[in-house]
Amino acid sequence: MTNISPFVTNLDRPVFALRNLPEEVVAVLFAYYSRSAEPLRENLRRLLEDGDIEAFAGGGCEDEDTLLNAREKARQFHEKWVVGYGHGSVAEHAVVHLALEDVSILASKVIEDARLASFTEKSTRYVVFDESRYHTPAEFPPSLDVPPSSVLRLLLGTYARLMPQVTAEVERRTPRKESQTERAWKAVCRSSACDILRYLLPTATHTNLGITANARTLEHLITKMLSHPLAECRTLGAQIKDEARTIVPTLIKYADRSDYLAEAPGIINEYADVLPQVTPAEGPDVRLIRAPFEPEIDLATALLYDRGTLDWTVLREAVAEWPRERVEAVLRSALARKPEGMRGDHDQVLRHLEHLTYTFEITIDYGAFRDIHRHRMATQTRQRLTPDLGYSTPPEIAELGLLDDYRRCMDTAAEAFRELERTAPDAAPYVLPLAYRMRVLFTWNLREMDHFITLRSSRQGHASYRRIAQDVWKALNRASPLLAEFIRVDMNDYRLARDV
Repeated sequence: MTNISPFVTNLDRPVFALRNLPEEVVAVLFAYYSRSAEPLRENLRRLLEDGDIEAFAGGGCEDEDTLLNAREKARQFHEKWVVGYGHGSVAEHAVVHLALEDVSILASKVIEDARLASFTEKSTRYVVFDESRYHTPAEFPPSLDVPPSSVLRLLLGTYARLMPQVTAEVERRTPRKESQTERAWKAVCRSSACDILRYLLPTATHTNLGITANARTLEHLITKMLSHPLAECRTLGAQIKDEARTIVPTLIKYADRSDYLAEAPGIINEYADVLPQVTPAEGPDVRLIRAPFEPEIDLATALLYDRGTLDWTVLREAVAEWPRERVEAVLRSALARKPEGMRGDHDQVLRHLEHLTYTFEITIDYGAFRDIHRHRMATQTRQRLTPDLGYSTPPEIAELGLLDDYRRCMDTAAEAFRELERTAPDAAPYVLPLAYRMRVLFTWNLREMDHFITLRSSRQGHASYRRIAQDVWKALNRASPLLAEFIRVDMNDYRLARDV
């Protein structure tokens, strides 16, 4: 009998892991569950005995002829089993890990829109960025009154020049705690300096990110990137496809440019052109623009829904007739934290909260958006980054006497943007630093709001998005004080040298 032990972690228990197999083979083995009555290990043994995967299942190839034969065998396997299977869910079991380096911050946000992938990106808090590493877009015109590359050098050069000065000043203002080592104290101070100066980094700055995604998600991402108006994104889409095909050659082979994704925004723009062009009105940075009419009744109904067999309408009408005290008791029993309730500090709140959705319009600097963009269990629609809404200035910039440098950088970037907008509008945002602000629509369910507010208002958060998280909680509290009561929020204002 064929030995399958190199490919599974045990031979006789009902729970086991797969190993030493190509991702597309794994995808097919899992797909068998929907078509075959045989257990996975038996199907694996049959594939090996039939010779479908022996040439490339975990073995190395010592010469070119053997390698070519293995590749041909793999191709035949992919065509027979993956393409032949005929349903896209096969691709969800094949996972690819990709490293993307020297990608602009602007392009990284396009990539990280993928909702079902996992990302880790170079941090503006823990890493001092290299002033020489930035993307020069192909769309930049060769000659302008304000050369875009000179603006990028100004922004990154000022960032690099001020970093030692700001770090030294933070250290001077931050006594080392007895419990801190010298190394830990310096790391905290350096992180605070990075938090202050990150506002100067242009969106063209190079970043690095790691991606873990299944092949189905990757196919959608590649299609989106190949359909994007920015040349950098289209190039990245082609590079992602080339590299991922070495892991899952068949599952993403049809990923290509989508005429719909490429052309629909331009058609919609024709209607946007007739909108009034007005100076943006002043207003709060966080506005709740849509909320449930009776959220407490809706949530109590959702919490009770799986306790019986009543349909939603009948159940909700019954709950709506209850005295408020009983509705509150239902909510408190499900949501309150210990010691009053059942919920511990690390317990994820019940999924029933996802039935309530809220839409916020948030005006936020691009650096803070870069952080909260990671909360992808939401629907996010962002406006184009422009200088129209101004820029954020951390209070430490004025306290450290850096306002002149800072304003010169912001004004120069805005001037370059205006000139680029006339000739290369899609590429114009590359010259804007992370300090510039834009509007974003976030539609969150209440469960994700609980996670966002608790995490992003905490002491470890950057000041810019801590304020956003606090304001989101305040808006919820105005709309529904009872629901806001169950969400933990830190309303303190922390300044330099937070513990990290």
